[in-house]
Amino acid sequence: MSVVSCTKNDNWNNIPVDPPVLPVEVAGFVGVDFKKIDPQNNKQTIPELFRQLAQLFQGTKWKFNQLIKNYKFNNQSKPIDKIDLYCNGQYELNFSDGTNLNTIKINKIVTTSSHLADKVKSIDLGQITDARPKTILIATIFNNMQLISELDKFGEYFIGPQTSEIWNRQIDKVDKIMIEPDQTGAILISGKDHWSEDNNPRTDYYGSVKVSFSVVPPKPPIVKEDLGQMKLTTNLGKLPKVNILQVMMMFISVNFVSQLNRLSVLLNDLYLEINPDNKGGTITAYDKSEYYTGSIKISFS
Repeated sequence: MSVVSCTKNDNWNNIPVDPPVLPVEVAGFVGVDFKKIDPQNNKQTIPELFRQLAQLFQGTKWKFNQLIKNYKFNNQSKPIDKIDLYCNGQYELNFSDGTNLNTIKINKIVTTSSHLADKVKSIDLGQITDARPKTILIATIFNNMQLISELDKFGEYFIGPQTSEIWNRQIDKVDKIMIEPDQTGAILISGKDHWSEDNNPRTDYYGSVKVSFSVVPPKPPIVKEDLGQMKLTTNLGKLPKVNILQVMMMFISVNFVSQLNRLSVLLNDLYLEINPDNKGGTITAYDKSEYYTGSIKISFS
């Protein structure tokens, strides 16, 4: 049998093919049942996998914690004490008892990292209208669209809980965003250098990441727009969650999709009060806004 390529005919047996990457490769270690582990389980961290392996070795003549270890991260060898086993990437984890008779090689891909550098891969935010924290955060999210699913977590982590006392005000600085004096960049800071099993991936991040941008302030309109006089959609329908960010992003998406250049103004200068029944609220313009004035009632569920 032969195959035809753009340049020549050749026997398919001569085509170089890399050997398959197996999740687990074991030699020796007779009596240890490695079928119980699943390195392809994305929900299991590598330290959790190690604890499971330690349990498998209990009652055998080997102790897992005493095995010789050699790790590779993205095909590069890393010292054991220098590797972050929670970062996204491809890991090759090798163990032996000091001989070639008993060896384990585990290949695992991690995709669940909470390191800020793994979350924010696109660090050049381009042009933004100002260097306020809300502006930097929303620009970061829009340049890293996978963060849309973490909108609430991202906002609350850097700004604070979504209460009117915290969000309905002009925010020029926050502790976790270090803005450069020349306003050409900022460092998003978690305050934690390392991750542990005690950290909560639903609420926490670790590490830091530097983003860059250029500030190009827009010219405000001569006449402010009155929210109450604008033809805006006020029934936002059913929301995935009722909180400030979810309501505001839905309000913006149904009314200002053609004016996303004003996204910073909309998030910074419009304040939302949610009704106690979580079925509506009032959006009011910041009294010193150069763009909007007045207020408007909205509904949602």
